[in-house]
This record gives sequence, C-alpha cells and structure tokens, in this order.
Amino acid sequence: MRRARASAICLALAVTGSTLAGEPARTAPYPANTCVGRKQKEAGKYCKAVLRAWSAWDRSQNDRKRDRSLANAAKQLATRWARAEADALGQGTDCAETTLSSGAAQSLIDGAAGGVATAINAGLDLRRAGNARCGSALLNAAALECGRILAAEDAHVRDLQGDADGTARDAARAAASAAFGRTWTAQISAGCPTTAAQADLESQIDGVTADLVFDTVVSPNVDDTQFTAYPATGTTRYLGRDFTPICMNGSPYYFFAKRGTVNKLVVYYQGGGACWDSLTCGLPSCDATVDPSPTGSDNPNNYHAGFADLAKPSNPFRDWNIVFVSYCSCDVHFGDSAKDYPPHVEHRGYQNSRVVEKWAREHFVDPDQVFVTGSSAGAYGAWFNAVLHERVWPASKFEVLADAGNGVITQSFLDNYFPNWNFAANIPTDIPGLTDVLTNGTGIVGYTEVVANFFPRTRWAQYSAAYDGGFGGQTSFYNIMLNDNDPIAAVTWWNASCAFNTQMVAQALATAAAVPSNYRYYIGTGSRHTMWGSDKVYTDTTGGVPTLVDWLNAMLAGTPAWTNVECTNCGLLLPGDPAPRPLRAPFSMIGSDIVVTCP
Repeated sequence: MRRARASAICLALAVTGSTLAGEPARTAPYPANTCVGRKQKEAGKYCKAVLRAWSAWDRSQNDRKRDRSLANAAKQLATRWARAEADALGQGTDCAETTLSSGAAQSLIDGAAGGVATAINAGLDLRRAGNARCGSALLNAAALECGRILAAEDAHVRDLQGDADGTARDAARAAASAAFGRTWTAQISAGCPTTAAQADLESQIDGVTADLVFDTVVSPNVDDTQFTAYPATGTTRYLGRDFTPICMNGSPYYFFAKRGTVNKLVVYYQGGGACWDSLTCGLPSCDATVDPSPTGSDNPNNYHAGFADLAKPSNPFRDWNIVFVSYCSCDVHFGDSAKDYPPHVEHRGYQNSRVVEKWAREHFVDPDQVFVTGSSAGAYGAWFNAVLHERVWPASKFEVLADAGNGVITQSFLDNYFPNWNFAANIPTDIPGLTDVLTNGTGIVGYTEVVANFFPRTRWAQYSAAYDGGFGGQTSFYNIMLNDNDPIAAVTWWNASCAFNTQMVAQALATAAAVPSNYRYYIGTGSRHTMWGSDKVYTDTTGGVPTLVDWLNAMLAGTPAWTNVECTNCGLLLPGDPAPRPLRAPFSMIGSDIVVTCP
C-alpha cells in the first residue's frame, strides 16, 4: 500500500517539475507584466500632466494654453501606450488584449482630474493671487500623488517576485500620500479657503488609480456575462518553448474563461477520466474531445449547480475571474507524449495547460488571490499544475483544492503504465527533494509534504466522498488497476470500494501528519464522485461534517474553522449517490437506507 501511494506522487512530481526545463528561481519580467507596468506608468504621467495643466490654469485662467497642454499629454499617452503594445507583441504577447485602451484610460483620468480640480477650486476666488497660488499648489500636489501611485504600481507589477508582499509598492504609495498631506497642511495653514476635504481628494485620486490598475491587470476584453470559448490552435511560443495544444485523438483544443468583478482568479481543471494503454485508450475510458458549442457538454455555461452556480449569493466564487481548463488529453492534464498503443494517442495535457496558462497570465496579470482546483482527473491537474502557477503569480495568495482525485493507484500502474504519459520530462528541478519522491515510496504524502513546505503560504486540501464510486469514479479506476488494467472492471467498480476507502483514508491521515500547517482533508459521507458541481456543497452535514461551503470559506480566509474533516457514518449513501443495481456487497439495505459496510 505504501508503494501504491508512490504512483500518485509520481504524477504530482511530474507536474510540478514543469518549471519549463528548469526555470530559474529568479526570472526576468514577463512581457505582459512589463507592458502593463509601462502603461500604468504612462497613465501616471498623463494624470500628472492633466492635473498640472489645471494647476497652471488656476494661475492664468488661459483656456487655450490648458487645452493645448491636455492635447499634447493625450497624444503622448497614445503614442507611448502603442509603443508598449508593439514591444510586447514582438515578444509574443498581445498586450492590447490585456488592458483597456489608451483612449479609455484618458477618459477615466480626464473625468477624475476634472473632479479634483472642481473640488479644489470650490471656495477659491482665482482672481485673487493668493487663492490662485493655493489652488495651483494643491493641484500640483495631486498631480504628483497620482503619478507616484501609478509609478509604484508599475514597479510592483514588473517585479512581482521581488515585491511579492507588496511592501515596496505600499511604502511608495504611503510616501506619495504623505507628500500630498504635507502640501495640504501647509496651504490650509496659510489660509487657503478651499472647501474641499483632504480625505475626499485623496479618495478621488485613489479611486481613479485603482480603476486604472484593475483595468490593466484584469482584462476588460474578457466577457463578464458568460464563459467564452477560446480556440487553441497552431503552435504557441511560451517561455522559450513551442507548444501545440491538441486533444488525444487529434481534434482541436478549446478552453473557456469569464471575467469577474474582483481581482481574484479561479483556475478550474475539468475532469474526464484517463487512459494509458491499448485497452483503456481504445474505448477510450476518458473524454477525448472538447465540444465548445453553446449546448456542448464541455461548455461551463451549461452547468448551474454547486460552485458552478455563479448566480448563487452564497457561492464564494460568484464574483471571481474564472479560467476553465478543458480536458481531452486523457493524462490528468500533465502528459507530454505521443503513443501508438494502438490507437495513436496524443497525451498533451501539459502542453494544453501551458497554453491556457499563457493566456491566463496575459489577461489576469496580478490576482490578489488564486484558487486552483479541479474535479476527478482535473483534481490532479490542479494539484500538479498549481506549482507552476505559483511561478506565474508569485505575489498572489494561493489555495489548491483537489476534488475527488486522491492519488489512490497501484504500484503496477506506476511501474508499467504511468511512464506512458511522460510526466518526468517536465518535473521542476528546483524544488529540493521533489525528484526523490518519485522513487522513495512516499507517494502523494511525500509529494504534498515537499510542495507544501516549499510553498508555505499556500493552503492545500483534498476532498473525497468516503466511497467515491460509480462508472468513472475513483473506485472505478482503482478497480481497473487492481484487475490488471482491464477497463471492463470499471463496470463492477463497487468491488474496489472498501480497498479504495482504506487507502484513501490512510493517505489523508499520513499527509495531515506530515504537513499539519497548511494541508487539510475533507472526507464526506457516501459514494458521490466529485462535489464541485453539486448543491450538496451548501447543504450536506451528514455524518457530522460542516458544509463544504463553510469549510471552503474557512480555507480561503485561513481561519481555525479550516480543519481536517471525516464523516462518522461514512457508508450511508445520500440521495443520488451511485450504487450497484441490484445491490451487491459491500452495498446493502439497512432499514430504508443503502449503506456501504466493509469488513
């Protein structure tokens, strides 16, 4: 049993290793980040120029001179904005798609600057030299603050790794505010009769700079009303390597995304089985295509239950940006090989995932929080690709949740079939001890211990129903492995229910003991496979467990309510849970309930 866990760790290892050929711990700024930073800085220069034009106007009331200054500033903004986009495009990044346009940025700043000027000039008689000097000085101070705030954002977004906690940015913003405060105090003390309030003016400046930052790090070009399907065709250059996304049977690959209203990001990895030899891939025992059509089974717009219900007020992710990583590679989102079993199969989950990652980092540049999750095969996609996403968004707060993918596999699968996916080619080499986990027999427990310690700020969690079953559930695939990889064994999945439960619980306990600080497990009652798209997340407390939504909210907030959870009467099936028909051991009727009873 101990060695069986090693196979799960292998998967994990292969995925995290995807530092893309050993990406160094410290890297140059990504082109999208450089472009966004330049745009923020140029927006700051424009804000400063506009407010300074108003500052000069307070002294002269010369409309033509003011308007000429504003026109020149707008022209410079457009020119430099376009130059930043052209430079990024030359490096393989469409930065025009990343942010609002220069015209939209100009409009945003013009409106805010006009409001600041109106507020400052309220109560001033600009025909009087003292009043004009006062208004001019305050507007000039506002100009400096606006420019400095956006310059601080520029420095931060260009070097997220170097300013991961935002200390340098926040210090620069505080210094800008303090400088404005000193000027304000000096002018008011000298008798400036403006009726404006310092707090209101700074609120206006903070508001426009926050709006500019949001629309440069959260792409306004992504639809916020529904998920959009994005085709991923041809070859994409990313981090020095060419990637060609494709489904296992050669059909086109697509993914989906939706914009939210907050600077937080869900990266969800879709489930859909797996295959690893002629029999399992010949059926296949996995989803081999992506259907992006409006009514397609892969389109997330068609799912409205559980955490997929974005209209539900109690859904913690209802306002988040979401990237939906579709699945059709049959290799738990991390394979990188072509196999002629037969049939010919393209296991390219790693390449598909990297192309989606590239798109995601260029549309959601600096999320405050990233929640990486997935169900079934997607649980492994989340568990393993999350390590790579940490490098993409090093200043973001991370949580990772594997929904119904707990790494219960056999040593035979690890030794004889797992290599078919070629995970080893993309294992990150800069995480100490990670490579060793593939061979030292510690399995998913060892993997989690390594990555959780390497990323101590990240919270890691695994969910599973106690007897996760049904055709396509965890017991289904475990039964295939227990029966010499015969895919027909999936039909009698219940024969592995007890063995799965024993192994899954043992791994959860061992992992929690190894990583007590930032890992938790949740073992729920019954046999349902996956929970993400089920309304049970809001209601089920069977077996004395907290609701999943409460547990997950505690995980997001890092409160003491985020604890290890295990049901008490775990074998009791809930309405809709899978069971053999007619009932077969270990499933039986006890009174009016269907219950799993293991020796």
